[in-house]
Amino acid sequence: MNASQARPSRLLHRMAMVCVAVLAAATLSSCSAIGMGDAFIVASTNFSETRIIANMYQQVLAAHGVDARVKELTTREIIAPALQKGELQATPEYLGSFTEYLNKKTNGPDAPQVANGNTQQTLQAGQALAAPRQITLLTPSPAQDQNAFAVTADFAARTGIRSLSELATWSQTNQLILGGPPECPKRPFCLPGLEGTYGAKVAQFVPLDAGGPLTVQALNQGKITTGVIFSSSAAVSANNYLLLVDDKGLQTVENLTPAVYSPALTDEVRRQLDAVSAALTTEDLRNLNSQVDEDRKNPRLVAEEFLKSKGLL
Repeated sequence: MNASQARPSRLLHRMAMVCVAVLAAATLSSCSAIGMGDAFIVASTNFSETRIIANMYQQVLAAHGVDARVKELTTREIIAPALQKGELQATPEYLGSFTEYLNKKTNGPDAPQVANGNTQQTLQAGQALAAPRQITLLTPSPAQDQNAFAVTADFAARTGIRSLSELATWSQTNQLILGGPPECPKRPFCLPGLEGTYGAKVAQFVPLDAGGPLTVQALNQGKITTGVIFSSSAAVSANNYLLLVDDKGLQTVENLTPAVYSPALTDEVRRQLDAVSAALTTEDLRNLNSQVDEDRKNPRLVAEEFLKSKGLL
């Protein structure tokens, strides 16, 4: 073969290498599917908590001989279909939300809710919905990231309130001001749930954000009585908030749960991902999130330090 004959082959090789590089860096690529060849791809969404957990999954798998890599995408709506097709092999999910996502995809947007406040019941419902899509839900972690209602330590000390039932009783003779995301008045687990499930009298709703800086500021300045916040938010520990006990099970469970492409699930993959889940608590999530969000540490390094502290690396 002469040089002119060899040149097209080299050009094609270079084009192929460029395609692989683009694929590894981009969320979606026209070169091929989302995955990375034969590697075991762990997907994360684009926020700190799932970045940290995805790195934990990757690191324990790599330590046990699996060619695992992390790929950051954006939302469940992108990750779940790719997982179903085997373009990804695993992702950290939230049990109640993922179960309801599958429920609506399978049974339509008006399907009755199947997730509830019981972890085992919700897991069974989720597994039944996931199996036909070649997705397996592994053992849920004790760690959860639920919607919660936070109050300041000062308010809790003054009133003795620790639960949503106690807050509802207090609201009968006091002005309860609720802060939360703008959609809260229409969400069954938000304002309607406080009023319907608990019988609370909400005197005023203040539209803010989903547990972000506006909610934190309003709570700290006493402009709202309680604010909707994520239970694993770093803001809970940073501001010494009390999360009121949901004693009537208004919220669905949101245990961190590995979702795995079923054909890629080996005994070793199950063992390692379940070990990560078992080691995590909701308080751990707050601390891990704080290291990334407040201290600006790299999620990969935060994940590694945690795994080593638990003897998993």
